Amino acid sequence: MTIQPPPSQEPPAALHAVMPAALPADAYGRRMIEMLRAAGAGMSIHALPGPYPQVDPSAVLAADIALARLPDGAPVLLDGNALFNLAASLPADDRRLRFVALVDRPHWTDPGLTADEAAVRRNLEQGALSLLRRIVVPDEETTAAVCALGVRPDRVVRAAADAGGAAALMAVLAAL
Repeated sequence: MTIQPPPSQEPPAALHAVMPAALPADAYGRRMIEMLRAAGAGMSIHALPGPYPQVDPSAVLAADIALARLPDGAPVLLDGNALFNLAASLPADDRRLRFVALVDRPHWTDPGLTADEAAVRRNLEQGALSLLRRIVVPDEETTAAVCALGVRPDRVVRAAADAGGAAALMAVLAAL
């Protein structure tokens, strides 16, 4: 009789998060990432330079480099504040990486934007969100705003920035 060793358990893919470096501590994306860490998720943070949510050439270059270096199949959390700087990189990597966005609110509706600025932001957000596997939002208002951009409701996950929300996000990541 030959005793077979138990099958080896493959470690889960490393989780990566891409976010603006200057994101406040109380931002939705940062709080969700801290909740995931508290729940035991291993994570690499890729901080983008420059202002957010404005498009910034240094942040666009940093996003290109960060995404290109990630291994195929890696789950990647994208902070919604960084979507404008990631918009050009996403089409090249949307089939290779498993993108999930943490969106606290759409930025094309920010006060003080001209009609042209709002239209550009709307188009960038709409295009970026269309390439993501899931969009995680904190509330029903944001769910409605994301769906108004043409995102199918079954791709939107509501999760508060607390332990329950982190558990819901972990389930989303496990199902990718």
